[in-house]
Amino acid sequence: MKKWLIPLVLLAAIMYIMFDFVNTSQKAETIEKVRTMQATDFSLPTLTGEDRSLSLEKGKVVIINFWASWCNPCKLEAPHLQTFYEEHQEDLEILGVNLTNKDHEADVKTFVEKYDLTFPILLDKSGEVSTMYGAFTIPTTIILNRDGEIVQEIAGPLEEDYLEKLIKPLIEM
Repeated sequence: MKKWLIPLVLLAAIMYIMFDFVNTSQKAETIEKVRTMQATDFSLPTLTGEDRSLSLEKGKVVIINFWASWCNPCKLEAPHLQTFYEEHQEDLEILGVNLTNKDHEADVKTFVEKYDLTFPILLDKSGEVSTMYGAFTIPTTIILNRDGEIVQEIAGPLEEDYLEKLIKPLIEM
């Protein structure tokens, strides 16, 4: 009887583990997808003087890019953002949010002219918007879907091919 007891206990243990694994995988399939977070609306003055609100962009894919004129990675990223904007401006909006509380408006204008940026440049003079969005490292890019939900946050400079990979599925939705 002892010689059947050990194999029987092992078989029972294996069956329990398999049943538990199958049961756990079935539960995992029924868990609801993680919900995206709605972007908080803000309104900031632009470099040209008018106010611009994020809520006006609802229905569009939006790239919010936090940057400063003295930031070397921002200097590397700026031409890529501009090229991407020129290629996709009918499908999306880029809002370049300058951390003006840590920059100088004259330097911002020089930067915009040097890189020939044509997308809207917003001035975060108080730093509230960049803090609200957690843009402590720059450049920081926040990507919103057409419903105004944050779908991606990237710290560091971006190039066109990576932007294309991130944005294309959102544009095609």
